Amino acid sequence: MPADPSLISLGYHHEHTLEAFEFDDTLEVWTVTARIDADVLAEGLAARGTVDQETLDAVEDTEVGRMSFVRVRMCGPDHPFPAMDSCTGDVARIGETVLDVALGELDLAFEAALAHPVGDLLVMDRVVLDPAWRGFGLGPVLAGSAIRRLAQDCVAVVCEPGDADGRETTDEQHREAAVKLGRLWSRIGLEPFRHGVHFLDCHLQRPRDLLAERRKEFAALCRSWRDQPHL
Repeated sequence: MPADPSLISLGYHHEHTLEAFEFDDTLEVWTVTARIDADVLAEGLAARGTVDQETLDAVEDTEVGRMSFVRVRMCGPDHPFPAMDSCTGDVARIGETVLDVALGELDLAFEAALAHPVGDLLVMDRVVLDPAWRGFGLGPVLAGSAIRRLAQDCVAVVCEPGDADGRETTDEQHREAAVKLGRLWSRIGLEPFRHGVHFLDCHLQRPRDLLAERRKEFAALCRSWRDQPHL
């Protein structure tokens, strides 16, 4: 890893005008950045005593990854599906799967899969890690931590696992990526629903327990990094 993972912080950004425009009262688009602030990183390096002042002065912010979430207010002033359809193709496909498009309500089969089908939807639209930070199991703990902050009063978190970093892939590669990511997101409680869409029931205890397990793994990763010699 490029740096001590315990220094990673999540930043949340949502912007809206005071006067609601189009679907502003129905959709909330959140961008979540995972990064290490340059000053925090420099303090960590200085504490280890392994670098000189010139190196410390040259330290820059370290980008770890970025995520995007869309909160859909089911009791908002607008029909939820046109609002989701206005966002991205992926969000629209998820809407077609979990909503009764004609009525603007949760699909009956989706309702039946939920413990208490009342609340907003939180769509996990994108989770992309910087290549240098991949392969360490950070995706679930970062996404799970963001969900914990953003999913208050939501009935479910929904996503369509697939390659999200813009690379061109064949149909077979896309299917393989979807299966792999489906297994990855199951580590924070997301389960298959239908048509490639997965969901997490926000009213269950299991996702909380799984996030606690991922945080223990993250703590162990941080200890392992600190125990290794670094130049």
